[in-house]
Amino acid sequence: MSVSSSAQDRQASSAGSVRNKVVVVTGASGGLGLETAKQLASRGAEVVMICRNRARGEEARSQVAHVATGRPPVLMLADLSVQADVRSVTDEVRGRYDRVDILINNAGSAFNQREQSADGIELTWATNHIAPFLLTELLLPLVVAAPAGRVVTVASEIYSKKLDPENLQGERKYSYFGAYRASKLGNVLFTRELARRIKDSGVTAVAVSPGPARTNFGGGGPRGVMGVVTNVMKHTPIFRPADEAAEGIVWAATTPELNAGNGGLYMRRKHLKLKGAAVDESLAGVIWTISERQAGIDSERSSVAAVSKGSRNHG
Repeated sequence: MSVSSSAQDRQASSAGSVRNKVVVVTGASGGLGLETAKQLASRGAEVVMICRNRARGEEARSQVAHVATGRPPVLMLADLSVQADVRSVTDEVRGRYDRVDILINNAGSAFNQREQSADGIELTWATNHIAPFLLTELLLPLVVAAPAGRVVTVASEIYSKKLDPENLQGERKYSYFGAYRASKLGNVLFTRELARRIKDSGVTAVAVSPGPARTNFGGGGPRGVMGVVTNVMKHTPIFRPADEAAEGIVWAATTPELNAGNGGLYMRRKHLKLKGAAVDESLAGVIWTISERQAGIDSERSSVAAVSKGSRNHG
């Protein structure tokens, strides 16, 4: 299945050149991740597809290869909720490339019941927040090595407006949407704090919401009444096809105009005004510290700290 000429025209007019750039896309076996990978590969990028399942990953890789106009896509396997897998796949990326031009933290999910990851962290938080936090930390040296590196984290416009650091993992109260929205606020806070810490490094860090999209995200959605409502809404114009929704991610990953917009949240090419806890700078710092501890990162010896120090020294 090829990208339509009209879609290519829209991309050409809205996105910067990605020919021969190395782009890492997580969660690329289906939905928004697959569509994002296809659109970038069609523009000449070398796409590294990080997928959890080999069979689905191989099928997705063949679809991306079919539309690629540059180097063929590369499939790498990892369950990003497992920190050992995150570390292993980043070793694989570092062994193959000396730079990553664009890192797109797209993989995510949501769960109807509270579960824990292999590392003992609530699974939604582990998958949606800790995974991109750790992946970015480990790949940051390669992003910095690119001429104009960019980190794009897929968030949501329905992020939670408050966050209790004592209940990040839903220990006291858990719900499908509650856990999901908390993790998306984590993405927004992470992006803002990352941008602050690596200011003047040459790397652009942005968050992007694709908006409501027709995908099988989170196993198809919540159960019960909310599940019925969500499924009905997916058949309305509010929910856009995955390829259209992915265009917003591609735009955030490539458009030159965001170089000065570090740390912002965008949806459908528009900058969103942050609300509630998303503007709490002290909370962003607290969540960063907690995330480092959960991901086993030494704050003083981290890549982010090294880049931050290097930026100051060159400033």
